[in-house]
Amino acid sequence: MRLIKRFTPSPAMVIGCLALLLTLGGTGYAASQALPRNSVTSVQVKDHSLLARDFKAGQIPRGPAGPAGAAGPAGPAGPAGPAGTGGSATIKWVLVRPDGGIAAQSGGITLAAKPSAGTYLLTFGSVVAGKPIIASGAYAADASDQRGATTAGPCGGGAEGRTCPTSDNTSTVIVQTRGDSGAPTDHAFYVAVLG
Repeated sequence: MRLIKRFTPSPAMVIGCLALLLTLGGTGYAASQALPRNSVTSVQVKDHSLLARDFKAGQIPRGPAGPAGAAGPAGPAGPAGPAGTGGSATIKWVLVRPDGGIAAQSGGITLAAKPSAGTYLLTFGSVVAGKPIIASGAYAADASDQRGATTAGPCGGGAEGRTCPTSDNTSTVIVQTRGDSGAPTDHAFYVAVLG
């Protein structure tokens, strides 16, 4: 009996244990309950206690931009580019009638020869080899719609051009116009040399 009496709590101990249980139970209850929406305001939040991870993306407006930093060291020089032409690209063009007469042009172009039907040799006054040459049909004094291909290239032979019957040099362009059957036929055309 003495042993039981020895472990009998005093009234102060009972009241203290009850107070501890109520306090812990209340904290546990409060922690298990979600806070109502918008119930925490700036009054309840301690300054500088929130971190960036406490906010969703875009909830915090960006502040003003800081000052620009110092320039970094210069990088190594890049490789040299290709040599330029020393000026803007030029386009020389001509509009030729079926009889070989020049109807309009950019300047300096002459008919060197018209050796056969549908074949025209035009001197451009400067080298045309190595430059794009564009030819297309035209209607200068030529109302015919029955046409085949119009082809052009530099004279002087070589990989790009062909050997021409006269004026066989790299400043001359040979143009051939054809009818719808494919036979060489006189037709009006445009020719342009770029560069």
